[in-house]
Amino acid sequence: MIIRKILYLFSYLNYRLRSSSKFKVHSPFVYELYTAVILDRTRKAVYNKIEKQRSALLRQRSLLETTDFGAGACSEAYKTRFRQVKNITRHSSVSPKFGQLFHRMVDFGSPKEILEIGTAMGISTMYIASAAPESRVITMEGCAVIAEKARENFNSLELNNIELDLGNFNNLLTKTLDKFDKLDFVLVDGNHRKGPSLKYFEMILPKLHPDSIVMIDDIHWSKGMKEAWEQIKEHKEVSISIDLFRTGILLFRKDIAKEDFILRF
Repeated sequence: MIIRKILYLFSYLNYRLRSSSKFKVHSPFVYELYTAVILDRTRKAVYNKIEKQRSALLRQRSLLETTDFGAGACSEAYKTRFRQVKNITRHSSVSPKFGQLFHRMVDFGSPKEILEIGTAMGISTMYIASAAPESRVITMEGCAVIAEKARENFNSLELNNIELDLGNFNNLLTKTLDKFDKLDFVLVDGNHRKGPSLKYFEMILPKLHPDSIVMIDDIHWSKGMKEAWEQIKEHKEVSISIDLFRTGILLFRKDIAKEDFILRF
């Protein structure tokens, strides 16, 4: 754990050295996206509602018997353990900064069909779904007890456009993708290993179109995730990739030249 934290710190320092400000973004489209959407700090009332829900979760000491099918299971197929609600929320939920970024990116893209791979307590789902209340949001979670807490959160904010699919992503993703004719917005935030991350991207690819937006979270979380990000952004269908350290953004527009950006956020 200590070694991972040290490596993560070095990755962040490297990102800071390599990242650019708006003054070095020469693509008009990316400049507008960066300055008007990514860097936007406008407060919205819904942000306060979601953060109030997070605060309530951070006060809950009740234990849940959780099942982890992803990186937390290490080399095992899955791993169960008891965790407090407040600790699950603290360690598994998106930060306000990036949750609000997800909200702005959804608002920018105006998607109708949205997929989230990795629900956790549903904080990121609430940021996404509240930005496009007329859209259909399907979010996937592997652990039944965590999924139930997420549903409680969705109900508390009266978000009625969310459908939660429960199961191991390796088995569930094909069935979930069958529900979509196309994907307008995708957030990949589950498993956090190289192999599955590459597999998930290849599986969603046939449903994407030139106006789709894909965001991949924790792209510098581990050596494997960094390698997965490097491979994904080089895919011939990806036209624009933006590295914001924690999160990567992928665009698929056909009217702009392929470029890779590392931007300060």
